[in-house]
Amino acid sequence: MPGKASQRWMVALAVVAGLALLAASWWRVDQRIRAERRDSEGVREVQAVLEQFRRGLPQEYAPGLMLEEVGFEGQNLVMTIRSLKRRANPDDPLIAQVAQAEKALMLPLCDQPDVLYLLARGVVITRRFIDAENRRFFEITLTSADCAR
Repeated sequence: MPGKASQRWMVALAVVAGLALLAASWWRVDQRIRAERRDSEGVREVQAVLEQFRRGLPQEYAPGLMLEEVGFEGQNLVMTIRSLKRRANPDDPLIAQVAQAEKALMLPLCDQPDVLYLLARGVVITRRFIDAENRRFFEITLTSADCAR
C-alpha cells in the first residue's frame, strides 16, 4: 500500500506544480500586457505634449528669432530656433554669454508639468539655435538633474 499512497502524493504534487507553472505563466502574460498598456499610454501622453509644443509654429521666439520646429531626435526633444539676421560665427565671444543667458531662461520650464513629465521619462529638452543657412550657434539642454531642487 505505501506504493499507492506515494503515487497519489506524486500525482498531487505534479498537479500542484502544473497549476503553479500555469499561474506563473498567466501572471507573466498579465504583467506584459500591463506594461504594453503603460508604454502605449506613455507614448500617447508624450505625443500630446509634443503637439502642445508644436502648436502655432512657426512663431516668434524673440526679436529676430523664430521658433520653427519641435521634434524628437532619439531621447532629445529639440526646439529649433532660427536667427533671421545674424550668421553663426564660432569666434564671436558674445555667443557664450548668450548661451548662458538662454540656459537661465530654460530653468523656468522646470515648473511646467508637461516638461517634468518628459524629463522623468529620460527625455532631454534641447534648444538649438541656428542661422539662416542651418549653421549652429549653440545648443542648450535641460535635463531632470537641472530641475532637481
